[in-house]
Amino acid sequence: MKTSKWRALIRRLRKHFPVEAAVSVCRRPVKCDCGLTTFDGRTYRIRINSDLSEQAQIDALLHEWAHVAAIDEAYRHRGRWATVHGEIYDAFCRNFAPSEPPRN
Repeated sequence: MKTSKWRALIRRLRKHFPVEAAVSVCRRPVKCDCGLTTFDGRTYRIRINSDLSEQAQIDALLHEWAHVAAIDEAYRHRGRWATVHGEIYDAFCRNFAPSEPPRN
């Protein structure tokens, strides 16, 4: 895939699916993964296997960008995170919480 086409795709993702943290994207040949996303609390790093076909690279980037969007939303305690937190808290209150409040 030409670099200009790759960069245009990344610009479109940044415009239409923005996240608050910086996102670094690189393509490198690797033996086993199609793509990988890491997050250090400040920056997302997406690595895509450059040995893949053009369509497979695009698919991998879209897949990894979805990880970034989900992690970013959860990191800011928004979206699905709030639903999951509510479900866990509700289960705790119904099933795991002590029957009497602790006394000091």
